[in-house]
Amino acid sequence: MRSKDKKRNWIFCVVMGVVCVLMAFLPEVAESPSAEVPRVKAEILEVDNSALMPLGLVYSGVQHATVRLLSGDHSGEIVSADNYMNAALDKDKLFSPGDRALVMVHEGETGLSATLIDHYRMDLQGLLLALFGLLLVVFGGVTGMGALISLFASVLAVWKLLIPLLLKGVSPIWSALFLVVLLTAMIDFLVAGFTRRAVLAMLGSLLGTLVTCILAVVFGRLLKLDGGSLPYLVPLLSQTSMTINVRELFFAMVFIANSGALMDLSMDIASACEEVRLHHPGITRRELLKSGFSVGRSVIGTMTTTLMLAYSGSYLSMMMYFAGQGTPIIDILNYKYIASEILTTLVGSFGLVTVAPFTALVSSLLLAPRQKRALPGEE
Repeated sequence: MRSKDKKRNWIFCVVMGVVCVLMAFLPEVAESPSAEVPRVKAEILEVDNSALMPLGLVYSGVQHATVRLLSGDHSGEIVSADNYMNAALDKDKLFSPGDRALVMVHEGETGLSATLIDHYRMDLQGLLLALFGLLLVVFGGVTGMGALISLFASVLAVWKLLIPLLLKGVSPIWSALFLVVLLTAMIDFLVAGFTRRAVLAMLGSLLGTLVTCILAVVFGRLLKLDGGSLPYLVPLLSQTSMTINVRELFFAMVFIANSGALMDLSMDIASACEEVRLHHPGITRRELLKSGFSVGRSVIGTMTTTLMLAYSGSYLSMMMYFAGQGTPIIDILNYKYIASEILTTLVGSFGLVTVAPFTALVSSLLLAPRQKRALPGEE
């Protein structure tokens, strides 16, 4: 990469970093009254499980604990805390002496008390993120820095832009398309700089995303999938007074989930085509198109399998349950939940297969020179 381009890419990374900081300070879409109660880190000193009733793998009742506050205005003080358990394996947590917990601190007439929220995990999460960021920057340089910033920007864009739009009743499909276009452009330019490669990857990825969007809507309707399998759907509808189009939300989630893989493949093919063009300046459009197709065929197989394994790995426990019950395959394939995951996987795979020729075609048109037709009598 030329020094001028590298300097320009560093400047863009800094600008996007500032944008991320500004986005982080955007107001939340809603404020809970409980958010005003201070949250602090605490260490569990003692526990009393006498008020807990075991129900198989879960418990019901209250776990009493003595904790030392490790942060906040009352750091160092020892207070009593309660952990309420409702026999819900996915939400309940059991503490032991020595654990670190996130607690809400209440100030009353009788002094301080606390409610245990969950195990405190942010220190280890921060360490893991720091190691990942360090590896990206050390190995990738300016490209790795761009990838790291794009990661933060993607999270902030979903939390600060997409979710508020959805909660305000904006169409989930159009909101998701806006997000994907924004993130695709930002990520490609952060990773590849202001180059033709970034433009090629962006165009190929967006064409593939358009295909996945159309397929998700068409086949989602044909398969009678209404989004009823989405997690936290019932409390969400109750919270928003039934104003969200659940079916459109499901369709939007399908092509958002697959957009990252499309960006990945389009960048691979665009980079390969640019390298071929760089080493063979006189290559024709047809030859460059064939080279792009060849690279695409090599990558499509593994990428499609990657999608399948990613989704099946996430739902391994569910498949174990069906297998243990001896549920007939024909029943499993027709369940709404399974059909939704099959649609997500197949639509994403279809998008991968189409983004390869799309990117190769765009690359051949924009990178290779147009061949002049020979005039009659010319050799």
